[in-house]
Amino acid sequence: MKKIIQIIGFCLLLFNLTVFSQSVKMKKDSLWTIDEISNMSVYLYQKVTDTTGIGGTGTIINHNKRYFLLTANHVAKEMKVNSQIVFRIAGDKPAILNLSLFTLNHKIDWINHNEADLSIIELLPFNNDIQKRFEESSFSSKFIYKGQDTLPRDNDVTFFGYPLLDLDLKHFSSLSFTAYLASGLITNKRYDTKSKCTFYYLDQPSMQGASGGGVFCSVKKAMYMGSGRTLLIGVVHGTAGDNTGGKLAAITPSFYIWDLLNKLN
Repeated sequence: MKKIIQIIGFCLLLFNLTVFSQSVKMKKDSLWTIDEISNMSVYLYQKVTDTTGIGGTGTIINHNKRYFLLTANHVAKEMKVNSQIVFRIAGDKPAILNLSLFTLNHKIDWINHNEADLSIIELLPFNNDIQKRFEESSFSSKFIYKGQDTLPRDNDVTFFGYPLLDLDLKHFSSLSFTAYLASGLITNKRYDTKSKCTFYYLDQPSMQGASGGGVFCSVKKAMYMGSGRTLLIGVVHGTAGDNTGGKLAAITPSFYIWDLLNKLN
């Protein structure tokens, strides 16, 4: 019964979703605004105790007419069968549902990368409203960058994340950050497993709760004078720090995402 109430409530909210009237890509444009990408970002939450939980960020992507949730592996492995996914809807309101509502046989079976801090899980739209939401607010794999290199350092990038939140929420929206690349590709140790992986770094730190969030270039902003396509170029791994107090966001490059997508049946 609780799941039925969740589904009905979510569908009613989607029906009145005026926020999307300004942002839906009716002509399948490939240049996206911050607000539009924010609607592709979700918050993942696993309750630990009555007063504590573990949170992270994910991005809804579409690939070969299927939908997937992309996040960091160190976030994914904390999500159990009772974990929850939170969508931003009209009026900066939260729509909170069990993640298992969207998954095959209601199981939380992630596909994990064997080197990088990345995981994906397929999301199955369970009604027309959810299907419409995913069609309008998911990032196409056509624009996930495959190159094993980085952008020029004078290009700004945008990444998204959520602060660590409990789910007693009246309003809800992602935080967006603008940064520049501080490096090319660097092989270093993952912070969670201490195994080697390739990263690049941004000149700004990340924050708790932003792990798993997407990193994008060519995001359309106010007074944007450029052209081209918005590309997904990485996923937030965490924040690198040292004993001087310096902090930089460590990003898992997007070419690793293709290792996961190419494994799919």
